[in-house]
Amino acid sequence: MSAADTPLLRCRDAARTYGDGAAAVVAVNGATCQVHAGDRIAITGPSGSGKSTLLHLMADVEQPTSGEISWPGLPRVPAHGQVGVVAQWPALVPALDAAENAALPLVLAGVPRERARRRALHCLSVVAAAELAHKMPAELSGGQARHVAIARTLATSPRLILADDPTSHLDGVTGRRVVDMLLAAAEEAGAALVVTTHDPAVAGRLRKQWAMHEGRLHLSPRPRPPAAAPPPRLPAADAAGTAGTAQYVVRKLPEVTLAFWIMKIAATTLGETAGDLFAQTLRLGYFLTTIALFLMFVATLLVQLRARHYNPFFYWPVIVSTSMVGTTVSDFMNRDASSRYLAKGTTALGWGPQGLGLGYPTGAAILVSLLIAIFAAWKSTGQTFVIRDIVTFRGEALFWSAILVSNTLGTSMGDFLSDSSGLGYAGSALLITGALLVLVALIRVPSVPNVVLFWIAFVLTRPLGATAGDLLTKPTIKGGLDLGTVGSSAVLLAVLFALMTYGHFRDRARGAGASAGGPGTGP
Repeated sequence: MSAADTPLLRCRDAARTYGDGAAAVVAVNGATCQVHAGDRIAITGPSGSGKSTLLHLMADVEQPTSGEISWPGLPRVPAHGQVGVVAQWPALVPALDAAENAALPLVLAGVPRERARRRALHCLSVVAAAELAHKMPAELSGGQARHVAIARTLATSPRLILADDPTSHLDGVTGRRVVDMLLAAAEEAGAALVVTTHDPAVAGRLRKQWAMHEGRLHLSPRPRPPAAAPPPRLPAADAAGTAGTAQYVVRKLPEVTLAFWIMKIAATTLGETAGDLFAQTLRLGYFLTTIALFLMFVATLLVQLRARHYNPFFYWPVIVSTSMVGTTVSDFMNRDASSRYLAKGTTALGWGPQGLGLGYPTGAAILVSLLIAIFAAWKSTGQTFVIRDIVTFRGEALFWSAILVSNTLGTSMGDFLSDSSGLGYAGSALLITGALLVLVALIRVPSVPNVVLFWIAFVLTRPLGATAGDLLTKPTIKGGLDLGTVGSSAVLLAVLFALMTYGHFRDRARGAGASAGGPGTGP
């Protein structure tokens, strides 16, 4: 048997009896089953059928009176955090806030408090409860308390999550949200999920269904697909709170892969050429172009924020619009109306002021300060900096604020390197490419957080796009290829559209595979 086929958990004729003699009660009678990695299992049955007792045996909370329970697929025993349990009642510590409750298992295991808190805040974000981080248990609704309990279970990165009737005593809307959170937590941890329930609607959300009756476990003859084909989609928040967070459980932002970085560079290069197209080629000027492009940014951002899941045709237009706005805002801040910044034969651009003339050092200092302020505000909210884990409206709003400022800063860096450093367009592009390769090498250095490397790379890809755009469009006398802003923008737009189309159909194919319950798919 390969490692992939080894079950995480195995029960062989496991039984649990309470009491002796005629008064003995058999809660579980000869249960035999296996739980594998990626399983999503519902154990149904009426109250008193033995569901909770079986879950306690699986969690090693109780010992079987006969038979055997083992965990062959786990590298360590369950008591060391490999099995996470979500009890019927959240059992939060009243004196600790939500983040401290979520961090408690790590603190008790000896993890430094600051590191434990960062992990807890991340887990609260995964279950759409980041805004609850500073609330005390007495301030939480029943559904919110369950979210915190799920985050607490997720904090130890379990391989197997066992949830005992997690929707009991909750209304239908809140109960559905709790199941969504469990599925999100299992996906985040890469864990198998076993849920006991007496609610057929809850059971229908999971791929396999087992049943218990009078202590006996009956396995379904074959796995059943989830009742709903799409990923979990949460309804509007209930009256208890968390309004505006529910729809963000489904992934809103892209996975960071090589294709992501290729599209990022293409989008930022397009932002440079298209910004110059409007401001310089069409002679609208920096002032009018900035206003028009900022309105375009707001329109594309509203579409992205209202989306319920990641769509490349929503996400990447926002990246392009921030790059275009960044191009014109940077030019407006750093340049002035003198002819040295205008194309040959051009004496004026558009209407209104055509530059504040701050210069690159001053403009960069202002933008760096603004970006630091955004990251400080971001950190104070407890929202995660890992983009694939951003699951709240506030987190996404902070993300796009940072993107807009970083793209403006990147434009200033690129223009400084190209225009003032003496390196030229090709030399500047090579310098930034070398810096990006250094970041790639640092990925394997444990002491350097990958999230820091990501944001540095995100900023640096903007000047790379700026210098690449200038290289394509500027005249040969200035070291460019003189391809023009119109032709360069058209080619880059076609490339980006092709990549978005590929990503869209790839994600649809993955989603179809997951809903069919194929090998290696998620819930």
